Amino acid sequence: MTSERTAKALNRDAASQQSGAASEKQSAARAALEARAGRTLSDIEWDRARARLVEFASILRVWHLGVTAKHSGLPKAA
Repeated sequence: MTSERTAKALNRDAASQQSGAASEKQSAARAALEARAGRTLSDIEWDRARARLVEFASILRVWHLGVTAKHSGLPKAA
């Protein structure tokens, strides 16, 4: 991931923190990662993990859109 893409992802995250729902989801994600790690993550560690999660989610989204577009022309089974 390029530093430009990382910066854009973090800027999107900072903007999304304005809403309460996004903040709650981030808190839950951080708590889950900390529970898995068995320790509290530093803010730097959390920022890195969050950027990687955003990148992973965007990869999954592109993949999902490609799969659904590929199958959208197929007839649906009854």
